[in-house]
Amino acid sequence: MSRRKFRSPVPRKVSKDAIEDTDDRKWLKKEPKESDDDFFTAWDGDYWYVWFRDNVCPEEDEIIYFDHGAKGTTFKVERVYRLYDEKRAVVEMEVYKDT
Repeated sequence: MSRRKFRSPVPRKVSKDAIEDTDDRKWLKKEPKESDDDFFTAWDGDYWYVWFRDNVCPEEDEIIYFDHGAKGTTFKVERVYRLYDEKRAVVEMEVYKDT
């Protein structure tokens, strides 16, 4: 099976607007628009694009801490959608609240 049959919705290059977490991964909130080429009807939730190195892919139930840009917001990873061994993924997150 050829990998060319499948296309990752995450752009290859990191966006200039991406923010960085404490593990040096770059994150960008996905705002779906029907005019986008990668629009998917099931984009219903809080989805983020993530770029990473050294196979430090976010894991489900991991807590993500943003140092700056998101003003210290903390998120919990719900699901990770990664294609093969690419260094980028789509992550569904929810706002995490310490109790």
